[in-house]
Amino acid sequence: MDTSLVITGVVGLVALRSLGRTAQQLRGTRSGVSAPARCVRVHERDTATGSSGDRRSWYVFAFTAQSGEWVEFRNGGNKRFVEGARVTVRYDPADPHRTATLAGSPRAALAEGAVSLLLMGLVLLMFLTDFPENLFR
Repeated sequence: MDTSLVITGVVGLVALRSLGRTAQQLRGTRSGVSAPARCVRVHERDTATGSSGDRRSWYVFAFTAQSGEWVEFRNGGNKRFVEGARVTVRYDPADPHRTATLAGSPRAALAEGAVSLLLMGLVLLMFLTDFPENLFR
C-alpha cells in the first residue's frame, strides 16, 4: 500500500477527531454555564524520542455539575497544572461529560482547533510533497 495514502488516512482521522473535540468545546463554551473545578490527577510519560526532557502530560479535572453529578474530564493542553490546582470549567448542562472544557470562550476553542488542523495540514503537505528532499535540492 502506498505510504502517502496511509499517512493521508491517519492525518484525516486525527483531523476528524480534532474537529469533533472542537465542536464539543464550542458547545461547552457557548452554554454559558461555568463551575469551579480542581485538577485531581496528572499523568506524564516520556515521549518516543527517549530524551529525558521530553514528557507528554495530560490532566484530569473534576467538578460538580448543576445537576449535582460529579464530572471528570481529561485535558492535555500546553498549560502546566499540579494536582489540586483550581480552575474554572465551562460545559453544556445537557452533556457535561463530553463538553467540559477549560477554554474560556468560543474564540479560544476555535483557535485551539484551528491550530491543530493547521499543524496536521502542514504534516500532510510535507509528506505528500516530499518536503525534506525538496528542501535541500
